[in-house]
Amino acid sequence: MFIRNTISSLALPLLFSTTLAYDLDTKSTDSIKSTAKTLADGIVKLYQANPEGSPIGIFNGKDGGSTKYFWWEAGAVWNAMVEYAYLTGDTAHNGLVSDALVAQLGDYNAFMPANQTKTLGNDDQSYWGLAALSAAEVGLAKPKDNTDWIDMAKAVFDTQTMRWDNETCKGGLRWQIFTFNAGYNYKNAVTTAQFFALSARLARFTGNQTHSEWADKAFTWLKDSGLMTKDYAVFDGADSTTNCSQINHIQWSNNQGIMLEGAAVMYNLTSDDKWKSAVTSLVNASSVFISKTSSNVLTEVACENNGKCNTDQKAFKGIAARSLSRAALSAPFISDTVQKVIEASAKGAAGACDGTDKELGCGFKWDRDNDDVSKLNEDGLSEVLGAMNVVQALLWPQAKALTGQGAGAKANATATPTPSASGSGKGGAGPTATGTGEGAKSTGAAGRTEVAWGVVGLAAGVIAMGL
Repeated sequence: MFIRNTISSLALPLLFSTTLAYDLDTKSTDSIKSTAKTLADGIVKLYQANPEGSPIGIFNGKDGGSTKYFWWEAGAVWNAMVEYAYLTGDTAHNGLVSDALVAQLGDYNAFMPANQTKTLGNDDQSYWGLAALSAAEVGLAKPKDNTDWIDMAKAVFDTQTMRWDNETCKGGLRWQIFTFNAGYNYKNAVTTAQFFALSARLARFTGNQTHSEWADKAFTWLKDSGLMTKDYAVFDGADSTTNCSQINHIQWSNNQGIMLEGAAVMYNLTSDDKWKSAVTSLVNASSVFISKTSSNVLTEVACENNGKCNTDQKAFKGIAARSLSRAALSAPFISDTVQKVIEASAKGAAGACDGTDKELGCGFKWDRDNDDVSKLNEDGLSEVLGAMNVVQALLWPQAKALTGQGAGAKANATATPTPSASGSGKGGAGPTATGTGEGAKSTGAAGRTEVAWGVVGLAAGVIAMGL
């Protein structure tokens, strides 16, 4: 399981003796909410400091630049903000969050904005689609003069079913949507894992069997392709030009967490032993992301110890923590194990943060002192987002029930997208793509700034691992 018998998590405050700023009490709801609010307010202040005329919903980099943060991360931020309001009761930013999500809808109401075409991957689109689904699940007010949140999420699902590619690797989704983007030939775990989680959560929300069938299809492909091993370790991806015969064995925490959340939702829906076994195995395989020096504290094993994590990768642990906590809601038999990890990680993450508003900064390492704390106004969004996600993850066990299990069935069915939405114009064989029930970097964000995938990214993977 998760626990490593090394330094006790109770000793964590001592590790941060020179930087301890947020003295989080993981047993106090007031302390958790207060810390989460400080982090959320800081992120909002950063967003509001964008230069006049900046695109709505996007975060600029240092000194107002526009290239530091990729589009996917803004989607992850708004997902965290949607859940922040739900978990804490602080709805002050809901209007801003709603406007940000709607502004990036783009074509087909499926989060395909024309100004993001050069970097628009399936995984990027999914981060925004999952944010819309979170908005539906928590009951965020429908945006004025716009479609329902659930229909936005379903539109993402519809466009991605059209891109399911059976011509190489016997299935799966390509990383990139459009053929002219670097990475189009790469099939990575995060892309299909996000689609798996989206399908599973849509199945829970709508009660639609088609979504369940696609979730099962995606999960099965990840296992059959070798991107998820028999022990449920999730690897980065493989090149479709070699029929996925060579696998990049880097492991990222967010991939493991996303798969666990999706499997837990499927277990909750079906009570099937298949999914219970998958949940147990995915939790066990997650132990690779536990620090070797601090019991139960999450670490990004591929790059944290060698100091090579890029901006995107510094957000992954928080996303993983959020998924772990949500998985425990759907599969309570893992809740004790998960809660120990979230408590220890949140304590470490909060202890690595200091300041308020745009001057707020967090260290990336949660198991030791940090000498590289980045403030929000100095390109520190990923670290602060990671801390926010893990801190507010402590509140999931106390949260009221999510909307779902047929409660959203009155939402309108999305229209079947035109072939241009698929990027390649090719649809995948499988359950009907409409979701109407009428028919049967790493790569991902992590690789954009570091890897131009050619034949296969194995060499780059070795470098990233520091081997």
